Amino acid sequence: MTHKEVIVVAADAPAAMARAIGVRFRRAGRLYYFDPADADLALGDYAIVETPRGLTAARVVMPATELDLNDLRGELKPIVRRATDDDLSSMTNYREQEVEAERAFARAIMEKRLPMQAVKAEYTFDGATLTLHFSSREARLELGELVTEMASRFRTRVELRQVGPRERAAMRTGMGRCGRELCCATFLSELDTVSLRMAKDQNLPLNPDKISGACGRLLCCLQYEHDGYVQDKLAAEQAQGGGGCATSGACDSCGVHELKDVLGQAVAPGHEPEPPADPPEPTQTHATERAEPEPRRSRRSQTAPAKRPEAASDQETKRSGPQPRRRRRRRRRGRTRQRPQGN
Repeated sequence: MTHKEVIVVAADAPAAMARAIGVRFRRAGRLYYFDPADADLALGDYAIVETPRGLTAARVVMPATELDLNDLRGELKPIVRRATDDDLSSMTNYREQEVEAERAFARAIMEKRLPMQAVKAEYTFDGATLTLHFSSREARLELGELVTEMASRFRTRVELRQVGPRERAAMRTGMGRCGRELCCATFLSELDTVSLRMAKDQNLPLNPDKISGACGRLLCCLQYEHDGYVQDKLAAEQAQGGGGCATSGACDSCGVHELKDVLGQAVAPGHEPEPPADPPEPTQTHATERAEPEPRRSRRSQTAPAKRPEAASDQETKRSGPQPRRRRRRRRRGRTRQRPQGN
């Protein structure tokens, strides 16, 4: 008698769902989730939430939605309350003071000659905390004296926070190569990894000046069309009977230009194009067409006239003839001068 094994597959338990809203603290900042509790918040409203810096006002960018708890990072915290009109007016007032705080921070850095650069100043909505962002190549800086000076001047709690090149560009914003505002300051909330391989797959020049952004790092837009270039390269390689290795380097395709619909193909050994022939040498002109230049004479030969042979009698008369007046006068003056006599 044979025994049959019975395998019972249990159905997956339903995932735990939670009601959450999405908020941002900056225009293109990271998306954070909070429990709206009983508050009815719409898009564009402000909510007061608890953060490590204290109470902060955040703008709602995603209405209340059911989300899987496994997709959330950390614990889902509830909001404190809905922002009132007094909170919004106080937030507007302190945002106007951020410009002066940033200038004072930059002047203090110059006076102390610190190896750092002021980036941005941010107040909380109630002015309880002032966060001063700066960038520096130094990993460790002694900033205790600077914090004390800023706190005594603005009479509030001051925090210094160091940011990297990409975050600095997102805070300061600017114009990109395309003529539009920087992506990281408008809509790119999370920065993915950008590698030099993306530029190679798109056949872009590997010139740092052409593939670097305002932050000095690789352009974030290199990742926008990278998947399209890779898929086209795969399809072109598979159509030619290749293995479809895409960016592994084992295929013969050396480049795909999506806009021009051109596939670069490696040349088989022994079928390389012949190098261009050497240019013909210039033909020499006939001797009768171009006359040879005359030999150059020295300066003395050009200026001094040729001497004519003179008769012996003429030379004798010149030697025995009277001397010029100039010489006779000099001799007469020399005769009339009296030498000083010694004591």
